[in-house]
Amino acid sequence: MRTVPACRGVWLALALIAPAAAQEADAELADPCRDPPVASAGSLDTVRAGLERSVCGMSRFVDRLFGGGHELAEPGQGNYGRAGLALGWNELDDLGLDGRLRANLALPRVDERLNAIFGRVSRDEFVADETVGIGPLAGEFSDEEDAAWFAGLGYGVHRGRRSRFDLGAGVKLDSPLNPYLNARHRRYFQPAEPWLLTLRSTAFWENQEGFGLTEAFDFDRALAPAYLLRWANSLRWSEQTLGLRWKTRVALYQALDHRRAQRYELFARGETDGQQPDLYGLRFTQRRSMWRDWFFVEATATLFWAHGVAPAERCHACPGFSIGFEMLFGEVYDQLLRQPQPAARAAYNRPAPPARLLRDPKLTGYHE
Repeated sequence: MRTVPACRGVWLALALIAPAAAQEADAELADPCRDPPVASAGSLDTVRAGLERSVCGMSRFVDRLFGGGHELAEPGQGNYGRAGLALGWNELDDLGLDGRLRANLALPRVDERLNAIFGRVSRDEFVADETVGIGPLAGEFSDEEDAAWFAGLGYGVHRGRRSRFDLGAGVKLDSPLNPYLNARHRRYFQPAEPWLLTLRSTAFWENQEGFGLTEAFDFDRALAPAYLLRWANSLRWSEQTLGLRWKTRVALYQALDHRRAQRYELFARGETDGQQPDLYGLRFTQRRSMWRDWFFVEATATLFWAHGVAPAERCHACPGFSIGFEMLFGEVYDQLLRQPQPAARAAYNRPAPPARLLRDPKLTGYHE
């Protein structure tokens, strides 16, 4: 894992939000983004409420700035996101602290199909739509670069049951600023109930990487009420890659009960005109919700092989460990968490549809 000093911004943001959330409103006019205080709320609830309130306030500001001076009829509706922080060590990069934050802001006064996106994620995920990894350290051992701060806009041109088409534009908040554009088409196929095939095609332009294309395809198979097998793949070409940059990952998800889940993974990556592969390994992860349904703790053990160009980038059978937390916020995730969990379906004779299992935050931590 790489040490990322900028992750302190995520921790600082959460630390500043917590005391602000505990203050009572002194203004005469009620803040539509402020929920009534809960008498039994603890520190976790306070942090989450402050985070939701901050995202809601940002959404209202942008929405009113570009959509007119009207109050939102239902402020906060459609805003959601996740925040995570993890401490990890591996023999190649030593000890490191990494933080992730991704917030989706609804802009209904501008256009119901338009949303703003802000956070600290990897460029692979934000620009090129390579979401091979998941969890509070989604990009560990898979991203080409460290996570960075991004801000952008997304427009849903088409949102159907079987397909989606989105346009995006934004900027990497770096010096100098690094703008990007992308267009993404997603298609779902379900030849039989236990199977789900997802195809994603993304065309993008970024100031640093130039033009590029990403083709991703995921195969999901529900094996039992509490088991899901997933094979995730991506191919990327850009003006900077050596041929095709590829990533692949096979994962078996197991729901132990309504709070705990395990993940067993094999992963690899490489470039067709470079080292084949330059990284591969296996990983075991245990994920569980603690104290609240929306607060998750993950512990991961990894064994990997790296074949970089420089000697410092090479490692043979190197161990790695990490532990971190992830907090989900917003009504979108609240609705998912209120639905029956995989372990509760053990009495049924057939597996649940893979699309439902994939969207179970307790089981997979997967995010669209």
